[in-house]
Amino acid sequence: MPRSCLLKLLIFCGLWPSLFLLGAPQTPAAQNNLPASVQLRAILHFLRGANFQGDGELNQALDEYREAVRLDNQFAEAYNNLGTVYFERADYGRATEAYETALELQADFAAAHSNLGTVYARQGHRMNVAQFYRRAISHLEKAIDLDPNLAEAYNTLGIVYNRQGEYHRSSEFFMKAKQVRPSYVDAYNNLGFTLSRLGQFGRAIEELQKALRVDSNFAPARHNLGMANLLQGDSLSAQRELEKAVADNPNFVPSYVELAALRLRQDKAGEALKIALQAVQIDPGSARAQNILGLCHLELGDQIKALAALEEAVRLDDNFPECHSNLGALLARQGDSGRALREFDRATELNSQLPDPYKFRGDIFFRLADHTRAIENYSRYLEVVPDAPDAARIGSLIELLQSLEEESDN
Repeated sequence: MPRSCLLKLLIFCGLWPSLFLLGAPQTPAAQNNLPASVQLRAILHFLRGANFQGDGELNQALDEYREAVRLDNQFAEAYNNLGTVYFERADYGRATEAYETALELQADFAAAHSNLGTVYARQGHRMNVAQFYRRAISHLEKAIDLDPNLAEAYNTLGIVYNRQGEYHRSSEFFMKAKQVRPSYVDAYNNLGFTLSRLGQFGRAIEELQKALRVDSNFAPARHNLGMANLLQGDSLSAQRELEKAVADNPNFVPSYVELAALRLRQDKAGEALKIALQAVQIDPGSARAQNILGLCHLELGDQIKALAALEEAVRLDDNFPECHSNLGALLARQGDSGRALREFDRATELNSQLPDPYKFRGDIFFRLADHTRAIENYSRYLEVVPDAPDAARIGSLIELLQSLEEESDN
């Protein structure tokens, strides 16, 4: 498998959205003719729920919020917090229902608009559906109209635009989020992430260092700082930051994945495999951990284990374009052109700017003597990466195939 596949890993830790969790009711009790004692009991359950949720005890928090809304079905804040528990449990359908109920009760509830926008943003990313992003933007903008100091809404808007490749616009929202709340570590981290996407590694490193001054143990910022250093050409600093990330946060899988990738780039496949196995042991359900494990096995010549790991990665996350590309490359190497082409098709469907699938498809069609489709794919490869190391060779091959096509037409 060409080395270029190895560079198509996660690279940076994903952006971090934030929900607005209420620690206490912010509006007077609804005029619902409930006895004061019932309303007070509902508030007590609400406060207990917030306390449990703050300690990460989601089942107990869920029970308390449910009891709060059972006692007072007009309790908008309780529905909002109920939605945050469902969101943390990845039950996005029930989270949406809870936020919508909160908004039916209180249409100008900024926090609920922000949280509902966050659900739609997450769904847009998971399902690659533009309509969810549009709904997210609508609710997040409404939240900001209602409360211009709602940092979570600015942060999530930045994430939405980042996911759509609008990095300059995205960075503006992250800057606004940290202006509204100078201690908002997520905003500094997300801004650093975005600046790295723009190739502004110096500024990215500054923002990520600010994030770590706010919270020195915030693993995503430490991880992204390592990645920014790596892309700036400072592999020693990158390795140091990634190693510190896993030392401070032993269960933070993304840094294990990138440390393994770094070892592969350093031709230390044995060390890379040990790190990748640690990542999979920590989180067997991580598609990226399985992907790097597959690449390590492949580098060490074990195609059977490599295939198993890459297939597992695709099973875990069908929206992971780089893994589809890596799996397709291995299948092509094994002579399974049909399956390989399906994997490449899925990779480019998910990310049309991913270059390797076009080149690999070109290779397959070239071997099949389908010169027209070989030319199409090789040409697309050069459109995506015109300065590719093998650009001259691919360009010459395209010219040769075009000449053969012209002769056959004559």
